[in-house]
Amino acid sequence: MSKNFTFLIIALSVLSLILGSCSKKEDVAKYVTTSLENEWTITPSKKLEVSGKDISSAEFDTNKWTKAKVPGTVLANLVEQGVYTNIFVDSNFDKIDREQFKGSWWYRKDFDISKSELSNYNLVFEGINYKANIWLNGKQIASATDVESPYRMFTFNVTESLVLGKNVLAVEVFPPAKDDLTIGFVDWNPEPSDRNMGIWRPVKIVETGKVALLNPQVISKLNLTTLKEADITVSTELVNYSDKEKTVVVSGKIENIIFEKEVKLEPKSSKVIEFNSESNPHLKLGNPRLWWPNGLGEPNLYNLSLKVTDSEIISDKKEIRFGIRDIEEYVNKQGHKGWKVNGKKVLIKGAGWVDDILLNDDDQKVIDQLNYVKHMNLNTVRLEGFWGKNKTLFNKCDELGLLVMIGWSCQWEWSDYCGRPELDTFMSITTDHDMEVQTQGYADQVTWLRNHPSVFMWVFGSDKLPLTKLEGMLNKTITELDGTRPILSSCKDQNSELTGPSRVKMEGPYGYVTPNYWYIDEQFGGAFGFNTETGPGPQIPPIESLRKMLSEKSIWPMGEDWKYHLGRNEFHSLDRYMRAFDARYGKSNSVEDFARVSQMSNYEAIRPMFEAFAVNKFEATGVIQWMLNSAWPEMFWQLYDYYLMPTGAFYGTMKSAQTVNMIYNYGDKGVYVTNELFEAQKNMTAEVKVFDINSKELLTKTIKTDIAENSSAKILDIPNLKNITTTYFVHVSLKDANSNEIVNQIYWLTTGEETFDWDKTYFVNTPNKTFGSLKGLRTMPKANVENKVSFTDEVDQTVVTVELKNKSNKIAFFIEMQVNNKDKNESILPVFWNDNYVTLLPNETRVFTAKVAKTEHSKLEVKFN
Repeated sequence: MSKNFTFLIIALSVLSLILGSCSKKEDVAKYVTTSLENEWTITPSKKLEVSGKDISSAEFDTNKWTKAKVPGTVLANLVEQGVYTNIFVDSNFDKIDREQFKGSWWYRKDFDISKSELSNYNLVFEGINYKANIWLNGKQIASATDVESPYRMFTFNVTESLVLGKNVLAVEVFPPAKDDLTIGFVDWNPEPSDRNMGIWRPVKIVETGKVALLNPQVISKLNLTTLKEADITVSTELVNYSDKEKTVVVSGKIENIIFEKEVKLEPKSSKVIEFNSESNPHLKLGNPRLWWPNGLGEPNLYNLSLKVTDSEIISDKKEIRFGIRDIEEYVNKQGHKGWKVNGKKVLIKGAGWVDDILLNDDDQKVIDQLNYVKHMNLNTVRLEGFWGKNKTLFNKCDELGLLVMIGWSCQWEWSDYCGRPELDTFMSITTDHDMEVQTQGYADQVTWLRNHPSVFMWVFGSDKLPLTKLEGMLNKTITELDGTRPILSSCKDQNSELTGPSRVKMEGPYGYVTPNYWYIDEQFGGAFGFNTETGPGPQIPPIESLRKMLSEKSIWPMGEDWKYHLGRNEFHSLDRYMRAFDARYGKSNSVEDFARVSQMSNYEAIRPMFEAFAVNKFEATGVIQWMLNSAWPEMFWQLYDYYLMPTGAFYGTMKSAQTVNMIYNYGDKGVYVTNELFEAQKNMTAEVKVFDINSKELLTKTIKTDIAENSSAKILDIPNLKNITTTYFVHVSLKDANSNEIVNQIYWLTTGEETFDWDKTYFVNTPNKTFGSLKGLRTMPKANVENKVSFTDEVDQTVVTVELKNKSNKIAFFIEMQVNNKDKNESILPVFWNDNYVTLLPNETRVFTAKVAKTEHSKLEVKFN
């Protein structure tokens, strides 16, 4: 045999093997999820005279339709395509035509499938608002009588409906009617003209083999005595989509732990299987890496890889990330509810999250905001409503150690917002149909979120309770699906016939109160128990943001367009805020002055709220600032604004929520040290100084102190000082055992008495009878401050270092630092300063740093205000 012939035989054999291998791969089922995101089109149905059958045919022409993407509401897509512009300037948002959204709209999408006979295909809708008819390739696969509610998730087996090559999906979306239980913003901001109708969460094609894994769950049970052992239980639903009996192997892996079992499935059947430490001893973990909330330890995460093998071929595979942690509630001596994580009491420090007004946050903006939450030293985000157009929010909270409390919105409790008659103490979910739909919707959300360690509580009502029948349905369903987290019947102090008192409170305030309120109030929103939503009201953004939301003609003096960028109803005015502002800080004669001094007011108002709850721990068990962020550009309830510009309240919160802190108590004029860590802080050095408005030092005290673990203690009573000016300062600082400064705070105070008219308290606030004066801040002697700025790079960030040197014997008060892009003449956002709106004592030098997205240094500058 010749060498050439031998080579030919070998080559043909190799080619045959390659072709055989390729052929085999084509016949093997895939386990892949495809998101149908781009290249959708939308149009109002009133423009059409054809049926869903025609629209979902391959030949149908959509050239005149509007391009769209999913997730995306109708209005979000119209704005994205430039149909509407500058919608957030002045009151332009209110001018968008509502008539066009009173009927249904069509969403249409072409997509290709390399269909395999060995595969099964599920079409998944994670969120449609509010009802929908769904068509695929000329066939209706679901109707609006079944597809209802924004929080329902729908899965359709479309294996028989798909074709090889081009497929067409058409969805007719119906807007929420006046009395539908839809997504809403209550009194926080204007209602979008389309009422957020549309496909607001992802649409996916899930391809698997004929046996699939559905809704895997990981549960950890921690030994709370030692924290050294954890039992892991893994469960999953197995579905056999074929008409044949199947014997499959389900196997899982968690790091170096491997487990598996053989399972027999009848044709067209499903069953739930479980792996636990009794049958798989390796699932009893020794020395587990625990998930801890922000500031209290690392939020450690594990990965589970789970697969099902059918005849030695992987039919489906799932990756699940989870954390090992334990959540439990307790009741303190005063009868208030609190929470423990891994057996340790945790002071809840959080704020209320809201999505973009068009439900159109991009993933990076969500991540940036949650990085802000961590940066402010908070540990909790409250979702009043099942926010998040995808899982980005929850994934990032897992990574950052941010607790999430989640549940329904009070949108469904008040006739102004849900269009239904109000019940005294119950939500407006009253019919059997509504109860069934909303129970299933809640169940869908629990199933979707239950593997996230960040989610620590399921909440039913916000201001009210679910009807007893509904609460029973919800309790039964959620306990069956999860059972590892506490359930809160209402965020207000309500008494359920089924579960008893909620033992939390929602007594306000939501409007401005002077700083001493949080310490001296013992009836309403003050620092006792768990206040599920509260705050000092308006948080005016800096001037740069005001200029983005208000045109030159509207920006000053305040007029109707200012009101439009406030809340609704009781919160459609700044009157309460301005009464206090003018009395305490003095009237502003320009928008620039008003914006600047408002940052002082923002900072001063928010700091004592969080600090009072820390000083009073654990009689006080937690507080949620109302709110964290804003759905659109506004001036109410925000620690940073829509553009991600931090307000003074941002830095006041950051200071107040430090895990180890030194605090001035506005109630008893004492100085306290607080420690949220689970270990004592030894050999600390505390220093307290008092200055008058002219920077004259009136008092200096140095105190050596220890701070017990997870505690609060008074270390000094500030004495009454003679001849002190009306406006004065208290400066506190704290150094650790190695002389590292860990706290540096200054309080601007008034000798004036600030009293309340308690009899006029209502949910908005308790009005002041009298105000003190801080007007001395406007006329205090100026300091001479020099600055030195440098830039360095770290991977994908630029680090800005600022040295400020006070060259005078005067206090340099409330210096704002802004990192600007010189080319654009605007702030670079997000920005992460280690401190801002800073104050330097006489002849003091301090160094500050900020981190921004990596930027060419020549384009950077730091502005000082």
